[in-house]
Amino acid sequence: MPEFQAARLLGLGCLLIAIGAVGFHEIPGMISPEADGNHLVNAFYCSVITLTTVGYGDICPSEDMAHEGRLFIILISFFGLGMFCGPVMDFAASWPKLVPGGVLGAAIPTLGLGVGLFTQIEGMSHVEAMYFSIVTGTTIGYGDIGPKTDEGKIATALYAVLVVNVMGALLEPARNFLSQFCSTKRIDDVSEKSVSDPPTKIAATSKKQNKAGRKATKKED
Repeated sequence: MPEFQAARLLGLGCLLIAIGAVGFHEIPGMISPEADGNHLVNAFYCSVITLTTVGYGDICPSEDMAHEGRLFIILISFFGLGMFCGPVMDFAASWPKLVPGGVLGAAIPTLGLGVGLFTQIEGMSHVEAMYFSIVTGTTIGYGDIGPKTDEGKIATALYAVLVVNVMGALLEPARNFLSQFCSTKRIDDVSEKSVSDPPTKIAATSKKQNKAGRKATKKED
């Protein structure tokens, strides 16, 4: 991909995150009043988690979110997610294929990075950190465990952009297999029909029969 396109996509991604962060920061009720830490960090965290569709639901939105906040979520869902989850995330997903070992070579160190980050910053156990990394990467986002510190929220937001693409690339072979498996019967049916009763063969036979009939008529005349 040309450099100017990469810069444009990076700028677009940062702009969308900034717009989301402003909305979460300024609109009342977007972030739970019980959320710990810096309000600006929380807004950045909620913006990225929303745009990546992870959506933990841990600190945002709050239960008393105003109508303005719901309208903002609607707008960012229609306009922001399409651009961020489309070209921005697609571009970010291209790098795992360039790593030695392919997607698996990128997935193992990426998940290892998540375990290292969340055990050190958030004090999670290794099992909890692995669980949290995979729940984040697959965008399941249960929200049963999550970051509590400002450092952990920043790390989670940046890690989400990385791991969502890696997990998507890792699961792509399974998706392709299931797609082919589910469509195999239809393909076999079409193939069997074309072999047993091919239209071209019928047309050729009919043409030969008509030609033979005309020759017989001429001979009789």
